Amino acid sequence: MLPLTDHPGLNDTETKMYMDIKPSLMARKLKKRIGMKVRPTNDLRSHLKIDRRTNTLEVFHHVAFLKEHLRLTKDSPRNLNIEDSLRLGALPRQLVLECLDSIQKILFPLSDAKSRSLLQSLMTRLSFDPDCLRFESASIRNPDEKDIRYYYFGARLTDLYDELEHPRPRSWLQKCFERRSGARYTMMATLAGVLLAVVLGMAGLAISAYQAWIGYQQWQHPVNQGQ
Repeated sequence: MLPLTDHPGLNDTETKMYMDIKPSLMARKLKKRIGMKVRPTNDLRSHLKIDRRTNTLEVFHHVAFLKEHLRLTKDSPRNLNIEDSLRLGALPRQLVLECLDSIQKILFPLSDAKSRSLLQSLMTRLSFDPDCLRFESASIRNPDEKDIRYYYFGARLTDLYDELEHPRPRSWLQKCFERRSGARYTMMATLAGVLLAVVLGMAGLAISAYQAWIGYQQWQHPVNQGQ
């Protein structure tokens, strides 16, 4: 089971991070800004894990499965603990709500046409659960569960946000000139200046050599003004 942790920056509605994170972490924006791909997983424990070697985000996509677990515990007492949930044959309600909302409200907000289009393509190419496109509320949620806090997946969401804001260098050139580093920008500018100086120097040398050759040819083959 995933550990429970609180992330004030993510769960506090007054913080800048709270305001930025939902629109920033749409899967289509992750793909556009840092080239991150989405990979389906059947293991709930791997949901929102980043594979930095392949720049891939794992997503537990079985939304129909999540909704059934929410139906099982919808009318249960609010203080239902993990052991009681498991006795009912259901996963902890908070865990399931976080997983579902991270899919339908953060990665692929269904109000966003481009996100829906991306989901449809994932269904075709990677067999994502079609229920990802079906938003349900009254049948699976209690009135106070419209906006939830993230305790199980908060750490992974903040890691994902950090990866977006400070992407790790992947190619050899990016590793040499890592983004967001003033010292590396200075080194890049210095190297560019040196390369430009070398190119201009070689061009000047070539022009001088050509002029010398022209002069030599004129000396070897003088033009007789009288002819």
